[in-house]
Amino acid sequence: MKKNKGFTLIEMLIVIAIISILASVFLVGLRGFRAGAYDSRRLADMQKVQSYLEIYYTRNRQYPNVSTWSALQSELINSELGISAIPNDPVPNQTYYYGVDSTDFQSYVLGARFSTPDHSSLKEGTELDGTQFGVNCDDPVFCIRF
Repeated sequence: MKKNKGFTLIEMLIVIAIISILASVFLVGLRGFRAGAYDSRRLADMQKVQSYLEIYYTRNRQYPNVSTWSALQSELINSELGISAIPNDPVPNQTYYYGVDSTDFQSYVLGARFSTPDHSSLKEGTELDGTQFGVNCDDPVFCIRF
């Protein structure tokens, strides 16, 4: 009797099914890591913008009098401080938040909407809740006031 050297259709389907199951388990597990990476980048971006705002304050003795993130970007880039770009949220159609104390422009709030609603930063004592300088800081929005 002559022996076939190829695979049967059933064997191929079983291998494809096993690979599909393993790939789906891997991708579902990877989603949590991606959300955590996005949140870590948001914190780093907020620290970078905080540095830019402190440079702006040193020169102007007040923080920018704007109310949106895009207006803040324009103000900082056009302020001739050597700032060429302001970070955007890593998720498309999502933005960071900025609000300034409109009475004296000596205090501001930065905020970011986190991907993971149970992120440890949302439980910190310095994290704000409620509306601060026009920014809704209720979870999962992480806000910090300077």
